[in-house]
Amino acid sequence: MEDPRVNVSVRRPELRLSASLLLAGVVVSALSGLLHPEAASANDHSAAFSEYAASNIWTAVHLGQFLGMAVLICGLIVLAFALNVRNGPAAWAVRLGAVAAIAALALYCVLQGVDGVALKHAVDAWAGAAEPEKALRFAAAEDIRWLEWGVRS
Repeated sequence: MEDPRVNVSVRRPELRLSASLLLAGVVVSALSGLLHPEAASANDHSAAFSEYAASNIWTAVHLGQFLGMAVLICGLIVLAFALNVRNGPAAWAVRLGAVAAIAALALYCVLQGVDGVALKHAVDAWAGAAEPEKALRFAAAEDIRWLEWGVRS
């Protein structure tokens, strides 16, 4: 017996769009991740920073990862509309899920900004620094790395 407080009518076109966006988001994220330089251990900062500084596509890879996540989150938002839950506890759960998805995307944007932009600038500055300045630039890059880890957590 159906709960009279819950009115659900799935919207098929939105459901197909949601599935397409979810798949596209996963594919874009995965392809971007495959281009991410990872030969050096992330915990070996000297080796990792050298690898990152040598990468010409570092920022583009992180932009691709962000775009993939944005498309995936859009798929979740479209799914919330596709379910068309209008009232009852399920409607509140759908709304809460949509808000959580948007918050997750905002946090992921910060992560990609720290990793894809700030860290890249810091390792480039370290790699191109004169010898007396290298230790200071390396410490700054490590600070950005640790900030990245904090944001990721």
